[in-house]
Amino acid sequence: MKSSEFKLLVMPYSSRLYRMAFRLMNSREEAEDIVQEVYVKLWGMRNDLDKYNSIEALCVRITRNLCLDQLRRRKVNHDAMKAEKLKEESYPETPSENLERKEDAELLLTLISALPEPQRSLVHLRHLEGKEYEEIAEMVNMNVNAIRVSISRARKQMRALIEKQYSSWRV
Repeated sequence: MKSSEFKLLVMPYSSRLYRMAFRLMNSREEAEDIVQEVYVKLWGMRNDLDKYNSIEALCVRITRNLCLDQLRRRKVNHDAMKAEKLKEESYPETPSENLERKEDAELLLTLISALPEPQRSLVHLRHLEGKEYEEIAEMVNMNVNAIRVSISRARKQMRALIEKQYSSWRV
């Protein structure tokens, strides 16, 4: 299936998928990310889409499942953060924990500096300076979706580098 055919097939559902994701996630940014992820999944399935009776139903199901997955992760992260905060309040940070935190920060900076441009700058603006996608788009004169895709790919590259580096470690 060609890109143009794919767009004609799935793009009519964009606004519905976004509204659904926004309603579930209560965040514009997360809703946009989820819709983008839906399109990535559908693109991966593009040669099998003719097997489905309703592309719209498939899009809605994928969107719902991705939202639920994200909400589960959010809850787990929230619970972990609460536990970590209680732990921090109970016990002051030890010198070894302080060193580990500094090493993690150094590793992150090393990974970011290893990225090619413009990914390096985009990740820096987004994650180190805390800029919103829209702000970054205005600053670098790029499309918001292109920025999201670039940052997503950069994260995957960084994750792969970490996995490669630590895959040889045995516990």
